[in-house]
Amino acid sequence: PANPSSGAAMTSSGDGKISADLQKLELLDKKQVEHLVGLTFQTLTSGRLPEEQLAAFAAEHKIKPKVLKETLKGLLFFLSESLRKNMSAETVTEELTKLGVDAGKSESIGAMWKTTFTKLAQTMKEKTLKVNELVDLQWKFGVTASTDSLKQVNTCFLQLKFVINTGNKTEEHLMEMTLPQFYKFLQQMEQAQRICESYS
Repeated sequence: PANPSSGAAMTSSGDGKISADLQKLELLDKKQVEHLVGLTFQTLTSGRLPEEQLAAFAAEHKIKPKVLKETLKGLLFFLSESLRKNMSAETVTEELTKLGVDAGKSESIGAMWKTTFTKLAQTMKEKTLKVNELVDLQWKFGVTASTDSLKQVNTCFLQLKFVINTGNKTEEHLMEMTLPQFYKFLQQMEQAQRICESYS
């Protein structure tokens, strides 16, 4: 599994909205924050907002649904960026503090991140692979019969047709390569396979 790193800093001058949303965590106590972060992790893995659970959460703790959704959206953005940047728990805690979240709550979220990161990263990787799944691959060799360049006459080439599942439809992508280009492509695919196997 991937190991979280220090990652790049997230805070910038354009983070006013995210900071304002995250600072709404001050309306919640520690247990409520942990519950909401759990719902955020659930949303990241499923790709859907848990509407019923959010409504129940808002009613139980007497929090305005709009405020709760804004807070959740702030957490979703922050944690998805943290995942994309492969941030460590320490960096997550530090960045939350910079964005105005109470130090104790930042540490609590960082601790939850530490225990959830590996599983979350694996789930997101599997989702990405599934959405961009290679459904079919067709290929054929050909020989150049005529061209503007005499050097390319009678040279072999390879045509590839990839059929990709993009999630809600399939798309066809055509590619044509000379033999040297194909050998280079094959070398890169073998390297990619070794990298994927190292994470499995």
